[in-house]
Amino acid sequence: MRICLISREYPTEEHTGGIATYTEKTARALARLGQHVTVITESGSVPHPTTEWVDGVVLIRLPPPQNPPGLVWRARNVAHALDALLPPQDIVQACEYRAEAFWYALHKRERTRLITRLATPTSLVEQLNSHDRATSIRTHIVDRLERLQARRSDAIISPTGALAEIACQQWHIPRDRVATVRTGVEFAQRYGSHGAELPAEMAGTQYVMYFGRLEERKGVHILAQALPEVLARHPQLHAVFVGNVQSYHGLSLQSFIERCNAAHVDRLHFFPRLSQSELAPLLAHARFAVLPSLWENLANTCLEALDMGKPVVATLGCGFSEVIEEGRSGMLVPPGDVSALREAMLAMLSDPGRLARMSAQAKVRAAAFSQDAVAQDLLRFYKTVQGTPAIQRRLVPLALPGRR
Repeated sequence: MRICLISREYPTEEHTGGIATYTEKTARALARLGQHVTVITESGSVPHPTTEWVDGVVLIRLPPPQNPPGLVWRARNVAHALDALLPPQDIVQACEYRAEAFWYALHKRERTRLITRLATPTSLVEQLNSHDRATSIRTHIVDRLERLQARRSDAIISPTGALAEIACQQWHIPRDRVATVRTGVEFAQRYGSHGAELPAEMAGTQYVMYFGRLEERKGVHILAQALPEVLARHPQLHAVFVGNVQSYHGLSLQSFIERCNAAHVDRLHFFPRLSQSELAPLLAHARFAVLPSLWENLANTCLEALDMGKPVVATLGCGFSEVIEEGRSGMLVPPGDVSALREAMLAMLSDPGRLARMSAQAKVRAAAFSQDAVAQDLLRFYKTVQGTPAIQRRLVPLALPGRR
């Protein structure tokens, strides 16, 4: 089967987010299953399209669009790159985020099936990061393009039911049109025993760990407020934050964390976004991971922590609840609840025997998300979609904000 994954993000110095991680590990796993896999991505370091083989995957890098609005021209460039692939692809898969395949969705090839994989709609991302700001006109337009791509796809998949419910409600899509296909993990296998050295400053140190973007929607500001009492009760404990820092109410989130924990600032450690091999030793030596997102589809970070045998303190009402077994592989607390997060962290630290048992269970839980098994599930889904008629939808004019 010829499969093409569309993702502006792909693991390089430029793109290191969750979509990048998902695309790379999924492409490699599908290639291992004997499929012909192509990835169309973007790189600011190439002046014109380039093609290379990487880990059994054909990687096509496109230069960034020069014309504003970049989102529209990027989708147009992706469609042209797809049209140039011969023979035509059997499956094209793209996330809904930023609607990279909306142009192609308008002019799909007859034999090709387009699948949209839900990540998190742009409007939801901006809502979670900007509670006090009105949604912009640009966000409304991006939302319409994301919806257009999803509704004109031959199939839609979501890693969790929680995200599927939100997308279906927001975009008026029948719930039975969205299939749940898990995200896989192979972090420990690839990096657990071959990672870089533990940073010298962390050697011999006990610490809890957050990793991911330091931004509002990830609940980092909630963790900042929960930490002081935890650090006060455990004088030997440190806190590690790994990820690129964003702003929060006029401050960088690092500054906000330091302000909240001024009495313990010498036990706070900040690292920029690290490569997977650099992240592995830090995660391996952590007591547990804390991922207090206000809402989360399903973070790769959660699966990576579990795969390394680390319990996760995370939040209810989102994709975490479909992965973490309460009291076994982690603990779940209400989002935005400083007190509940504090008490969960203290509970994890209060009983070393229980923490050890949860660590073992975390590893067991991660096995249910084995990358190779998930790739086989995805491939079976592709074959089912390939055997169904292509969706032909009447083209509906793009609705402006305030209109349906």
